[in-house]
Amino acid sequence: MTDDPARFPFPVDPGVRPPAAYDRLLATGAPHPVQLSSGQPALLIARHEDVTAVLGDDRFSRAGYAARARPLLARETDSLPLVTADAPHHTRRRRAVMPAFTARRVRQLRPRLEQLADQLLDEVTAGAETGTAELVNTYTVPFAMQVICELLGIPFTDSALLRGEVDVLMSTSGHTPEEVAAAQARMDGYFDSLIADKQRAVDGGEPADDVLTKLITRPADDPDQHLSHKEVLALASGMLMAGYETTGNSFAMCVLLLLQHPHLADQLRARPDRIPGAVEEMLRFTSLNNTGGYPHLVTEDTVLGGCPVRAGQVVVALTDAANRDPAVFKDPDTFDPARPDRGGHLAFGHGRHMCLGAELARAELQIGIAALLRRFPVLELAVAEDELAWRQTMFINGLWQLPVRWAIRTEQPV
Repeated sequence: MTDDPARFPFPVDPGVRPPAAYDRLLATGAPHPVQLSSGQPALLIARHEDVTAVLGDDRFSRAGYAARARPLLARETDSLPLVTADAPHHTRRRRAVMPAFTARRVRQLRPRLEQLADQLLDEVTAGAETGTAELVNTYTVPFAMQVICELLGIPFTDSALLRGEVDVLMSTSGHTPEEVAAAQARMDGYFDSLIADKQRAVDGGEPADDVLTKLITRPADDPDQHLSHKEVLALASGMLMAGYETTGNSFAMCVLLLLQHPHLADQLRARPDRIPGAVEEMLRFTSLNNTGGYPHLVTEDTVLGGCPVRAGQVVVALTDAANRDPAVFKDPDTFDPARPDRGGHLAFGHGRHMCLGAELARAELQIGIAALLRRFPVLELAVAEDELAWRQTMFINGLWQLPVRWAIRTEQPV
């Protein structure tokens, strides 16, 4: 990334807030010209109304951009089968995996999520009544990782290996294109072997009840349902990364907000029914995407922000900016879990590329926060806030570590 304000992505500041430059974009309202890291000229779109227009209108094409520009973050376009595709390929692929992430399926999973959260907190406390812990690598990320591993049918014992590869793939500047390509090849090799094992189980009459098995057993003679082996590999690694990298790091930022607002933590302990509403405001308030958003190619002349946008131009819709749009959210820079307008946020995107795991992520955040507050009536940061290390060189924002002091009884000193 660069400090030149004409270049995009903008520099990433430590913390949960989006870049300060987004405020200027919202103040003007008009598309803002920048140069992407690929050298491509583009227009940044910040207003909530315009962002939803871009994300919900087929005249703005991700596949069109992917076909004419350098791949996202040195990764090959084929490795991002949902992110870089338009209909009909995007529709077919999304339809194949969507049954695992419906609201009904997530409701069925909630008891298991509650069990996993409690098990991880048992490991954190290890029978003690007070102590310190680092929550990112013992709770928020392992929770999200175990959930997605069980859903996909990935052995959780392989999670450390997979996290190492994902750290390379999701880096914005810490690795060379050759290192990224090598990590992708290792990831593909891992899933190639895993899928072969699942195919053998199917052939032996003992198919597993998991998403990957369902993907490889879709009808091969129906072009509207069949997925190629390459598509299954890419969907597997993509769902793994989206399933834990985004949710686990979002979860850590939500916990940090609770530590910064202890009165809110106390209110939610007393009224856990308010946790879902608080989670929606946390999602609106925190900035998760360090690179802003995926570029779209404009395929027909149109108007955004009151300005003409021509076919052939590239636009980037900034959902984190839209979540601070004062035309939609009153006092948008104020963290207010009681705000009535929190439900209009775009943390999960919008339209055809809206996060397919949104309901699962919501459930994980709600359950994970509830379990944490229930277990620890005393919970506070163990270091000064300016000592926290932020993921500024990663595609997904968050914390590398979140050290806390905890106690399981209010009268115990920490």
